[in-house]
Formats: sequence, C-alpha cells, structure tokens
Amino acid sequence: MNHYFTENPSLLTDERTLALEIFGMHFKFLANNGLFSCDKIDDASITLLKHMPPLEGTLLDLGCGYGTLGIVLAKKYGVMLTMADINSIALDYATKNAKLNQVAATAIHSDSFANITGVFDNIVLNPPIHAGKETMYKMYAESSQHLSPGGALYIVIQKKHGAESTIKKLGELFAQVNVLYKKKGCFVIQSRQ
Repeated sequence: MNHYFTENPSLLTDERTLALEIFGMHFKFLANNGLFSCDKIDDASITLLKHMPPLEGTLLDLGCGYGTLGIVLAKKYGVMLTMADINSIALDYATKNAKLNQVAATAIHSDSFANITGVFDNIVLNPPIHAGKETMYKMYAESSQHLSPGGALYIVIQKKHGAESTIKKLGELFAQVNVLYKKKGCFVIQSRQ
C-alpha cells in the first residue's frame, strides 16, 4: 500500500490546482496523486488553521505535505516559515506552492527532526496517522525539544485517530496542554513547555 509519507514517483500522474479561501485571502496549491489530501484541502487542516491563535516569530510546518498549513500561516501572520517532510516529492510541491503564493520559506528534507537543527517559536503538525503511534509520539517528543522558550506545538487530530491518547502523551512531554477546539470528534491542541 502506498502512503503519502512514502515517495513513489510513479503515482505522479494527475497534477491539479486546489483553491482555498480563508482569512479573506485566496490561495492556490498544486497537488498530485500520492500526496496527502490531493483532491481537496484536508478539512482537519482547515479546522486547525481557523482555531489557532495569532503567531509571531518562526514557524516549522512539520510533515508539511504540499505546504497548506505553513503557507497560510506565514501569509497571514508574516512568520518566518520552515517546511519539512520525509517525502521529497511532497517537499518539492510545498516549495512550488510557497512561490505560487508568494511566501518565503526554507524547505528541509527530514524524517521528523533528523535533519532539523535549532528551535522554533511555533510548530504546526497534522500528524501522519497512518505512520503509526510510535512515529507520531516521536514527532511530539522531538517537537518539545525544538521549541523556543514560550513556544508552542499545534496539532489537529480526530478522536477516532487517538485524540485522547495523544492528549495524555502530550501531557507527559509538555508543561501545559490546552484543547483549543473540540467539535464533531476533531481536536485542535496547543502544547507549551
């Protein structure tokens, strides 16, 4: 089975342009088969964007896919954006989409934080559910080590995909965990050191 976190160039058979209207702004994203949510912008990602507080400083879009979260947040708040993904094809699309939406960004090919140094004021993550809990928990733990003082990790997760166990795990890793939004089984969670 092919997953969005596995590189498979043979799946790149149908490039399309997705439109997103949010915060009074218009965005366009190029996507292709084999990338996460390639037919439409993921509803959970939109929920996360709509329920985050204003951001300042630096932002890491971890597991960025084709870049929706980071690009929208960088455009809205003017934060310095770094995008990272294990899938270099997704990262290529994220880079194209940053340019398409006139957002400056640094792209890093990385399995979680393997190739990422430094700290960030904000990290945003729509966790790769199909990669498994071990991978997700590793991303949470490494995020806690790459936040600047007062920084925050923002994630979105469905109840059916382990929201409650995620909240428990985040509570072990962070000093403060806040559920910013909870409706129809969808949770937006903020974690701070």
